[in-house]
Amino acid sequence: MSEVIAMATQPVDTELRKTGIGAVGDVPWGTHFFMFYETKEDLLDTLVPYFKAGLETGELCLWLVSDPLTEEEAWNALREAVHGFERYLADRSIEITGGRRFYFPSNNLDLQRAIRTWAEKTDSALARGYAGLRVSASTAWLERKDWKAFSKYEDEVNHSICNWRMMALCTYPLAGSTAAEILDVTRTHQFAIARRNKGWEVVETSELKRAKSEIQRLNDELERRVIERTQQLTAVNEEMRKEMIERQRAEEALLEAQAELARVTRALGMGELVATIAHEVNQPLTAIVTNGNFCSRHLEGATPNPDELRAAIAEIVNDGARASAVISRIRGLLMKETPRRTELHINEIIQDVIRLLRHELTRNRVSLRTDLAPDLPHVLGDRVQLQQVMLNLMMNGIDAMSMINDRPRELLIKSATHSDGVLIQVQDSGPGIDPGEADRIFEPFFTDKPEGIGMGLSISRSIVESHGGRLWVVAGANGALFEFTLPAQD
Repeated sequence: MSEVIAMATQPVDTELRKTGIGAVGDVPWGTHFFMFYETKEDLLDTLVPYFKAGLETGELCLWLVSDPLTEEEAWNALREAVHGFERYLADRSIEITGGRRFYFPSNNLDLQRAIRTWAEKTDSALARGYAGLRVSASTAWLERKDWKAFSKYEDEVNHSICNWRMMALCTYPLAGSTAAEILDVTRTHQFAIARRNKGWEVVETSELKRAKSEIQRLNDELERRVIERTQQLTAVNEEMRKEMIERQRAEEALLEAQAELARVTRALGMGELVATIAHEVNQPLTAIVTNGNFCSRHLEGATPNPDELRAAIAEIVNDGARASAVISRIRGLLMKETPRRTELHINEIIQDVIRLLRHELTRNRVSLRTDLAPDLPHVLGDRVQLQQVMLNLMMNGIDAMSMINDRPRELLIKSATHSDGVLIQVQDSGPGIDPGEADRIFEPFFTDKPEGIGMGLSISRSIVESHGGRLWVVAGANGALFEFTLPAQD
């Protein structure tokens, strides 16, 4: 196998290739992605523009088709979409053949032969003057008994293709696919495309983020060259630099205020009520301090801007009202009053908290991944309280990963439908939860953080339960995995 890879391996340049699929855009050589399809129209909707782009940019194209699409239908669709298609047909720039015949040259599945064929096809394409090889392979022929071997083959291709001037789009029938099989496919490809609202969207994975990082690097290099040659952009960048300095000062003031508030909270008595209030009003108080510092700096300036000062003062008033509302809600909870609840979409709550913690994620070098189900039912809840639950769980994950350096710091947020209504998962890649402490972490004042007061998880569970849901930790997960449910609005 190593000899085959060595034969096909050549220095792969950084040029981007058009995929022809609008949601995907341009990608580098070595891209290996997939789609789940439901109908023949799904296949034609993506693969016809995919191969049209390959033919028009000088690539050798190979299309392996299976049910529900026939070879004749594939030929006719390309002939109708590609101008001058007969010319490409005459010089054998495109080959369409049956997927099963490709993987079953005899009566037995031969995946090593398939890998050798990709290498040989790539070398042949380059030798004939093509830019590279563009492939799509259907797996409708795949039987369940061959699934494990085929997944291993896909994983091998995924690790090898980065060295080849080759691009591959694999298609899997969604009907009949199990959850485990879907996870296998996701693991063995760089990213996926999925249909949503009659259009196609990219579903990100860690491999896609790596590709995007490379694209960003190329864009940064181009921008650097432009800046060197354009005096006007240099001036613009100088203004941006000043703005970033001001933003950094504001963030430093916010961090200083947060640290000071934490010290004050530790100095307070250990009464549960006092600790709860300090924990809940921390966020609006720090916002008030930040805006107060902003006003102070502008008043000391030569020419204060009244509009900016009025806006900052308005935010101070709003944050003061938020702090008062938190205290009122705590009082209401003690008095057994009904919280003020409205119809909410949990994904919006999650996105609100993600925006709030964007700086913390960056500062702690944490990679955030989200998998939010698009069609969740609404829940009836208190927006601020549910934001507080997400804030507590995400900050716990960030804190847990702050000391690890031997593996990536990743925070995964998922939402999905559940038999109880809506399920939300928050998982980090930190050291995890000691099984002996799994039952104690929700107790008030229990914490393993030197600066912690041990109220976050206790408050979060109380909020979730007051909404009719459940909050728990999953034992045996990699890192710490917290899950909670909320009932769907009837």
